[in-house]
Amino acid sequence: MTEHERRLAASLRRITGFCDVRFAPDGSLSVGDFSAAAGGSAEARQLLVRVLRSGMTFVIEDHSGSGAVNFGQILREEILQDREKSSEVWRVQLDFEDFRQMDASREVRAAFDEGFTLLHELLHGLGYKDAFRMRELGECEEIVNRMRSELGLPLRDEYFGEAWRMTEKITSVRMRFRNRTPTGKGTRWQSHYLFFVLNQSIESSPIIRSVTRVDKPSRN
Repeated sequence: MTEHERRLAASLRRITGFCDVRFAPDGSLSVGDFSAAAGGSAEARQLLVRVLRSGMTFVIEDHSGSGAVNFGQILREEILQDREKSSEVWRVQLDFEDFRQMDASREVRAAFDEGFTLLHELLHGLGYKDAFRMRELGECEEIVNRMRSELGLPLRDEYFGEAWRMTEKITSVRMRFRNRTPTGKGTRWQSHYLFFVLNQSIESSPIIRSVTRVDKPSRN
């Protein structure tokens, strides 16, 4: 098992509470006993089980260091089996280096890591959509925020980040997260921020998304 596989499996164990999540020698993702869970998010467990039982094919690709992938993305590929039949393969691309290089607090890093990004992209494969307008969250992040809430983590505030062009090809992006913190009179919302740099023009990618290189298939 590679370092990136270990990082992804560890993240999924933390998020879902499934104690035996790991990549098998053949590259398939194994969860073990679905009933054996300790803590974690029930919403995340339901999603992972749904994906594994869907009969769909998801291939997790490691695109670390790719200039074309920011954190993660998913691509649909149609494979023709013969003249009348075809099958769908979803390629989830992850850039593990992006998570190392982002500037964020420990709480935000826990709320936005490889595992959460994978789950977000798997939701796309099941038909859920991202936001289309500024100040919207989108279907995928609404579900992922429920997972974060169950884990007591900061919630993503918007799907689109705030971008500032630093040079013609370098753009700084800020994503906002929020959580409730106790005060003497109850609770209040506290903002947290994640920063990262895009080495491309702001017009080409103002959105916060990311992905990777073909590596390990997830089999059902």
